[in-house]
Amino acid sequence: MAGATACKEPTRRLPVPPPRLRIREKNRPVPDQTPTLTVMSAMSFSTPTPPHARAARPDLLDLSYDDYRALPAIANSDLGKLRDALNGRLPRSAANTAALSLGTAFHTALLEPDAYVPGLPGINDSLIWWMVEGVRHDATMRDYLTRGRPEVSAMFTAPSTGTLCKLRADLVVPAADPAQPEASYTIIDFKTTMAPDWHQFAAQCAAFDYDRQAAFYLDALHADRFLLVGVQKAEPFGIFLVEVTPEMLAQGRAKYEALLKLLVPGRETEVLPFVDADAVRATVQALGLRPDVAGAEDF
Repeated sequence: MAGATACKEPTRRLPVPPPRLRIREKNRPVPDQTPTLTVMSAMSFSTPTPPHARAARPDLLDLSYDDYRALPAIANSDLGKLRDALNGRLPRSAANTAALSLGTAFHTALLEPDAYVPGLPGINDSLIWWMVEGVRHDATMRDYLTRGRPEVSAMFTAPSTGTLCKLRADLVVPAADPAQPEASYTIIDFKTTMAPDWHQFAAQCAAFDYDRQAAFYLDALHADRFLLVGVQKAEPFGIFLVEVTPEMLAQGRAKYEALLKLLVPGRETEVLPFVDADAVRATVQALGLRPDVAGAEDF
């Protein structure tokens, strides 16, 4: 293949597209953004903590992936495991694991190319670099990659529960405008996808709880924007940009705060009024999630 064919759509904000979009369907349906945490129909999403709730912004840390994983704190991926366990979802299949391996290889090639190791079992190196070329073909993405800090980590305390948490962002980009405060951030997260068009990728953003991740990261880092970049895993290796809206952030915030409350002994019924608290605690313990909060010794 000579190179990637650019099929990038302009950045779009859900649910209402701005006038500048190429696609002009005035009444196109908004992807379903119903919360996926459906343990019980009586699930209670209380009013979430306001964004940027008075906690100091954490430092950005340059850690290896292994060092990050070893941090004794709750990550967004841990919240996803808790959601899946409470919903009775089976552990990841071999196909899911293969997709994660490809995603990891792509992220390394794009964000830490010097660390990329070719020839790993089950990884098509040519495919990985075609995907990288698809991203770098876009001028805006090249600028973000040049100015941003890749694969940075942070630890923080969730204001709503006092839970010690952590995150690892693909790319944190400072403001380019000198008039803006130096601390102004844009967070960018790259998602590999088989979506054939922007519409389907936008629907995946809600279905896969990307809104929860966006709110978890943006609230912690006091960032101004969160961009989801879908990268096609097949020709033409295009990219789809979705800027997370305030509505998506509010929904994602409700999701992550509900899950954090389920980690705190005595607060389970705030989220699931008719739940057996012991069953929730057993699930948390089986997943190895022991949050650093008052009452954690009850596990």
